[in-house]
Amino acid sequence: MYDIVTLADDPDLAHLIDLIDILPGPQVSRFWGKGDDSIGSKIGYRLREILCGRGRAADVDYLAVYVLKYLGHGNSHISEDQITRHLTGVGSLPAAGHAWVEDATRTAWTLVTRYSVPSWRGARSTPGSAWITE
Repeated sequence: MYDIVTLADDPDLAHLIDLIDILPGPQVSRFWGKGDDSIGSKIGYRLREILCGRGRAADVDYLAVYVLKYLGHGNSHISEDQITRHLTGVGSLPAAGHAWVEDATRTAWTLVTRYSVPSWRGARSTPGSAWITE
């Protein structure tokens, strides 16, 4: 899986980018944090690679993991309330923030399993092979 992955190749990736697009831009440090170790910096690096046509499966996987870790359910970094307050064009509707987190979490998990399962599986190259007895 060393091929370039584009938004046209993967509609789930395109959808996740659309979801990220309705969050504040990277310059809004009160949302993303400041510096090279900020959440915005971590997400932004992978996002730029993908948007510039250089994104590989690992970039998609890392972006999705970062969404789960920093924006997904139960994270301690950017809360659902913060997401609700900062959604572009939504006007602080609590249901919109909740729906954003639900959708982003589900989409990110879909991408993580799509791009990570082959490496997680390791030597067991056949899906479900650990459950087959001889």
